[in-house]
This record gives sequence, structure tokens and C-alpha cells, in this order.
Amino acid sequence: METIRETFKQHKIKATPQRLYVYSALLDSRAHLSVDEVYKHVKKKLPAISRATVYSILEHFRQYELVKELKIDFERVFYEACDKRHHHFFCRQCKAIYDVNITLCPTLQKKAVDGHTIDDFHGYFYGMCKHCKKK
Repeated sequence: METIRETFKQHKIKATPQRLYVYSALLDSRAHLSVDEVYKHVKKKLPAISRATVYSILEHFRQYELVKELKIDFERVFYEACDKRHHHFFCRQCKAIYDVNITLCPTLQKKAVDGHTIDDFHGYFYGMCKHCKKK
């Protein structure tokens, strides 16, 4: 928790128990979690927390770029702790989300296109994962 407190301090975020447990849930899972999944994880530690509070905290973290919001599945939004930039693959069969590390194209490396400055990019790939292909 001390590492999380230090991260919050760097971003000038008050370290409330709710915020600590929400961020911890994302770091501990190292997965792509929906609001409901984060809520279930945090509720074990803080039974009085509401789903709305979890959503509000995730939105706050997104604004401070502590978490990434993934809109890869059209039914739900997922969140992950920000670390290094990467893209995502969504298996249409099992609904799993995988991190994909690929070399950025020259446009993204320059962070500019047609005179516009690129400050963010979400690369989503869709198809069937290698595990579903084996079945």
C-alpha cells in the first residue's frame, strides 16, 4: 500500500481507504476489470462501499491517467492500471481480453498525423484467441 500512497502523492490524490482499495484491486489483478468486478473485489474489504463510489473513483483515476478505460467490448467498459502503452485483443468467442505488444507505426512514433498532435491511441483487435482456436 505504501507504493500506492506514493503514487497518489505524486498525482496529488488524497489517499482514502476507498481509493487505496480500488487501485489495489486493479494492480493485484493485473487484468482488465469491469466496474462490477472492481466493486466485488473492494466490497470484500469495504462492505459499505457503493458501486457508484467505485465508478466515481475509477473516473477520477482515469482523469489523472492512473487507469486506462477500455471500450473494447460493446457491452461493458473495462479498466486497467496504467503502466506501459500496449494494445488489446478481444476474443469474440470467450470474451477474454489480451494485452498485445506491437511496434508502433511511424505516425504513432512521431505522435502526429496531418499536422495534428496525437496524445493517445487505443488499438483494439478482434477475432478468435489461440485457446478458442484449439477447441
